[in-house]
Amino acid sequence: MENNITIAEGLQAACDQEKICGIDPANITYYVGRETVIPSDKVAGMAIWRETLFAFLQHNAKGSATFFGVPARQVVEFGTEIEI
Repeated sequence: MENNITIAEGLQAACDQEKICGIDPANITYYVGRETVIPSDKVAGMAIWRETLFAFLQHNAKGSATFFGVPARQVVEFGTEIEI
């Protein structure tokens, strides 16, 4: 059986066990990055239909903050667009 613990829960557990001191996990700001894939026939590589499919799948994937269970109100997300 897997023990799925979020980053926020892990930080709280470390504070409770006095492994780390001087922080309040409820007041931490998490900074995460996100890339948006833009299909383009200007860039050599995959066929445009494959790029479009890849971009669609990437768009529908979970964001890293969601994946790691970071509280949404504590997230600052930076993004960039990448043409493939």
